[in-house]
Amino acid sequence: MHGLRRGCAGRSIGNVDPMAWAAVLDLLLPSVCPRCRVAPGPLLCPGCAADLEELADPCPWCAEPRAGAARCPVCDDRGLPHCDRVTVQWVYDGALRDLVGIAKIEGRAAAVAACAALLPPLDVAPGSVVVPVPPSPGRRPGPHLATALAAAVARHHRLPLRRWLRQVRPAAEQHRLNRADRMRNVEGLFRARPLTVPVVLVDDLITSGATVIMAAAALKAAGAPQVQVVALGRTV
Repeated sequence: MHGLRRGCAGRSIGNVDPMAWAAVLDLLLPSVCPRCRVAPGPLLCPGCAADLEELADPCPWCAEPRAGAARCPVCDDRGLPHCDRVTVQWVYDGALRDLVGIAKIEGRAAAVAACAALLPPLDVAPGSVVVPVPPSPGRRPGPHLATALAAAVARHHRLPLRRWLRQVRPAAEQHRLNRADRMRNVEGLFRARPLTVPVVLVDDLITSGATVIMAAAALKAAGAPQVQVVALGRTV
């Protein structure tokens, strides 16, 4: 079964899109862990969950590990610009890296659901709305992980989901760039519709923080009094 699932996800069957075929397999085959695809699912099995790594004492302002320091050694408790709070629980490595790859590259609904189940708990401001970091224009078909995670946050906290951000120009892939180039790459990348309520901004991963900084800047410029960021994982 393991080989069948991997093989079918990697090629077209007739004229059927590979991601559509993967979705069909998720419906037809017995529920298994979306990472190892052997142990019973539908979420991560205990063995794969044990491979997750939690951030050690993450800074509430930028989510970098504080290592027990009184003040954050990275942001000095000043946080990411335009972001009032940043909540991330997991290190982007090992099991989480595998799971995100399956969710984003293979488009597996089971992996997306498992990612959503790993989102950290939140304290949200009254009257907040949930806004995902938007997909790039012209991206390949398939689930957009940040949007799926935002929908899960909205359902869990019974908040409205609003797609009030848009990307206004193409940008290079962030993972190919250094920190300085990442900031230049996303400068002015987003626009937001006018708003007057607090926002829970959701992205899948934070590396340099450049994307959420610019997304939060657009939301603040549009009138958001507060932008709280939540992400699934952080690169450390």
